[in-house]
Amino acid sequence: MQLTADQVDQIRSALAAGRRRISLMPTDVQRQLWRQEAAAEDACREDTVARVGRIRAAVTRTGVFGDLRRAIAMARIPDAHLAGLLDIELELLERFREGEADLPAAAIERLAATLNLRLMHEIPRSTGA
Repeated sequence: MQLTADQVDQIRSALAAGRRRISLMPTDVQRQLWRQEAAAEDACREDTVARVGRIRAAVTRTGVFGDLRRAIAMARIPDAHLAGLLDIELELLERFREGEADLPAAAIERLAATLNLRLMHEIPRSTGA
């Protein structure tokens, strides 16, 4: 939200006085913009809840991809930043996190390096002669 010059002055005065809290009254325009943003957020709430549900389901899957999804979630790196580090499209990373796509091998290698992971697979011993 863009502050008015008066609001900025109020904040500067409060900081100069050593106050840690200040109450600012929003202007009519600021109030209207806030309402619009809140309405937009409410409009996409169902999609967001559904996406979070898909991500939660995907991180509980067994196997390497489930492990990678859990590692991504635990790293708490914003998706856009992580996609840049992995040199993949943001949409691909989001679809991977939701369990709807796989990552290319090169991206998996970069993911392992970025998150300091060591991928291991236990190879069963042969029981034959």
